[in-house]
Amino acid sequence: MNKKQNSIDYYLQENIKEESLNILRKLQSLSIGLNVYVVGGFVRDMFLQHINNIHDIDLIINNNVYEYSKKIANFFNAKLIILDDTKHIYRVILKHTLQIKHVDIAMMNGNNIQEDLLNRDFTINALAFKLNTFVNFKLNIIVSQHDSQKTFNDLQLKILDTISNKVFVSDPLRMLRVFRFMSKYQYIPTKNTLRQIKEHAQLISTISPERIKNEFCQILSSNTAYKLIKHMYKCKLLTAVLPEIKNLEKANKQHYYHPGGLLQHSFETMKSVENILNNLEIFFPKTYIHLQKHFNNNIMLSEYVTRSNLLKFVSLLHDNAKPETVSYKNNKMHFLGHDVQGALKIKKIMKLMKFSKKDIDISTLLIANHMRPSNLTKNKVITIRAALKLFRDIKEDIPDLLILSMADWYSYIKLKCFSMKTLKMQKQNVQKLLFDYYQYKYQISLPKIIDGNIIMKQFNLKSGPHIGELLEFVNEAISKGKISNTKEALEILSSQI
Repeated sequence: MNKKQNSIDYYLQENIKEESLNILRKLQSLSIGLNVYVVGGFVRDMFLQHINNIHDIDLIINNNVYEYSKKIANFFNAKLIILDDTKHIYRVILKHTLQIKHVDIAMMNGNNIQEDLLNRDFTINALAFKLNTFVNFKLNIIVSQHDSQKTFNDLQLKILDTISNKVFVSDPLRMLRVFRFMSKYQYIPTKNTLRQIKEHAQLISTISPERIKNEFCQILSSNTAYKLIKHMYKCKLLTAVLPEIKNLEKANKQHYYHPGGLLQHSFETMKSVENILNNLEIFFPKTYIHLQKHFNNNIMLSEYVTRSNLLKFVSLLHDNAKPETVSYKNNKMHFLGHDVQGALKIKKIMKLMKFSKKDIDISTLLIANHMRPSNLTKNKVITIRAALKLFRDIKEDIPDLLILSMADWYSYIKLKCFSMKTLKMQKQNVQKLLFDYYQYKYQISLPKIIDGNIIMKQFNLKSGPHIGELLEFVNEAISKGKISNTKEALEILSSQI
């Protein structure tokens, strides 16, 4: 490789969008005469040629951090936000259409770049290059002198090892990043890294809820989130992030059918949700295209929250109120009201974690109604009227609710009390409900042949919920093709009043 091919300019031109390359050039021009370094993930991904992973740039400077950050924000006409005023950490938010979404600027952590690298999180991130003086990219990478060869070995072997024993004490959020790295890059944490997490897990409570929520949701976005969550649990980090898990932990055999109690049921339900989401075409061959579109529509949700990871979160805590609602009758366990109480509890949990109102509304709706699909199928046949009522009540969250219900049933698959016949019936019912839902959603609107005023006037009735029920009865008759005009509607209603 010649000198030209070693240069970052040539390297980026071959691999990265021109708009992103321009951002780097402009940052370089803004840094002339300043002691600025590019550090961490950007350097790592450049070295490994993981260009698609690059969505942000981390810069450090030895003084005047805020002024330098303002200079960048003004130049790009971008928003500047304070991430940590005490530690002098700032973020410039670039246009969301760009590959590089933001630039983070921080004060150098030490008297020089080597001291800063020794204060980084993992060996794979102990890399830097000087922004305003580099000529050849790979030839000018600065590595921690503590053990430079280990950094390169860990990068090649995908090993995640802490750079010191102070890593999680200085920033406890790094513990969650271990699992995000496992998810996103398939890195393998060392025993030493996992031991340190177990030792310092409770320190996560000192981190702001927003930052915890963002990291946790990114972990849940993985196609193997179940394994990562179980790993977090073994390291005592899951209970530190979600203290409610301790209540599920205590609800052993006496509170549930699984050998590991309610917590095992919750884990198994989440595992089943993930399996269904990863295999939509297999579980729902007739509706999977609609489902894929549904789970890709995350516009109204908060940062890092998607329909898929929110459903996994809900599945983990869907039975959170069972310990306080358990009762026994005729040697059988009952959990009356656990769905409604569970919805109230998840609302409190998510408010504390700083989820958005929309995130919370979806989650409370799902938990409050998660028993309804199963209750509908008790008589093996779901009436059109019952299905239509469910669709109208749950609206666009029907796919999430039905998948949660199916996963709830699949959690029993390894138990002696499990019935393959019952599971098959439940699966068929959910498949049919989803098929009917999309027909209902995309069908031409039912003709409006009658309204509440006509009904009240014709039958001398007062306004109230019963009028809505009568209108539902009419719509059901229209959908079955039994009636097609106002006269026929009034005739069929007369039999109900």
